[in-house]
Amino acid sequence: MSVLLEVRGLGVRSTERTLLDGVNVTVFAGEVTALCGPSGSGKSVTARAAMGVVDVEPGLFSGTLKFPETGNRDWYAGVAQGGPRAHARLLSDTASLRGGYLSYSPQAASSALNPGRTIGRQMEMSIARRKTAPLSVGETIRNLLAEVGLNARSASALPGELSGGQCQRAALAVAMASDPRVLIADEPETGLDPVLRRQVVELLLTVGKAHGCGILLISHHEDTVDRIAQHVVRLRGPAEAAA
Repeated sequence: MSVLLEVRGLGVRSTERTLLDGVNVTVFAGEVTALCGPSGSGKSVTARAAMGVVDVEPGLFSGTLKFPETGNRDWYAGVAQGGPRAHARLLSDTASLRGGYLSYSPQAASSALNPGRTIGRQMEMSIARRKTAPLSVGETIRNLLAEVGLNARSASALPGELSGGQCQRAALAVAMASDPRVLIADEPETGLDPVLRRQVVELLLTVGKAHGCGILLISHHEDTVDRIAQHVVRLRGPAEAAA
């Protein structure tokens, strides 16, 4: 089983309190790792840390971050409590991974899509982050749109011209256009009714498995986590951590 993302002993603090301490997260190819916990438990902070965009001082104080398919480098080495320069170095070093090796899908499609660019143009920009360019960008876009249940005409549409459900599908197509090894889905069910919620999650699974990527799913829906996740990381809320 191929490991794509490995976080060990993650510790992050704010000026007021410790946000995370000793958190371990592993994402495997073709599988789902769920990150769950109550509001304020640090789910989104963990996701940002996994992408290398965590603050450093205050912020990251311990841990290792590795992407085994890219080598054995610990991307946090020399960074923890290293000040602004260390923070800038971490952001710079991991920039090439974000949008390529790692793809992030935020809670709402409105946050993932640029309202002033067509869906096709946004997919083109994502495809440009691939290590190897496809033979036909147009065909790749059409195939991806079909995978998420959208017709080819959607490529010429602006996000505001699509329904909410279509925007969710388009956002997934944009996220997958870079052919990522790891897809981080930040509460994709937010604001959706139970039927649409299940459809979005099933689509996420289907597309992720078809591309062989690992999925880090941030969710507070226990039924979803129990149903689809092979691995679960449970974070404690602030009150529990203080106890």
